[in-house]
Amino acid sequence: MAQLATAQLEDVLRSRAPRLPLRAPIQFVTPRGAAWAEGWTINVSRSGVLFQPVDEATKFSGDLEFIIQLSRGALHGPGVALLPNLHCSGYLVRSTEGPDGKPQYAAVIRRQQVEKP
Repeated sequence: MAQLATAQLEDVLRSRAPRLPLRAPIQFVTPRGAAWAEGWTINVSRSGVLFQPVDEATKFSGDLEFIIQLSRGALHGPGVALLPNLHCSGYLVRSTEGPDGKPQYAAVIRRQQVEKP
């Protein structure tokens, strides 16, 4: 029985998209939101993003539109080409408390479009 559970867990871990630790500004809004909010990405994958809002009081759920601002991210420096921004739509799948006690949100990326800097 334990072998079956271990095999199932290994299948889940193997199918999970690899995460890339990335600290970049993110702007996000819900369809019902009046204004765009800001935050920072924690990591990204081909299928989603984990981020932390700047304003801890920001609470939301459901569908989401967001822009990962790679053009302003931490990957810049001498000799680094300007990166594009990613304009995405998706939906929130979970909210958790980060190691610092602040809220973090995970969103699935349903659609994305590269915006030239």
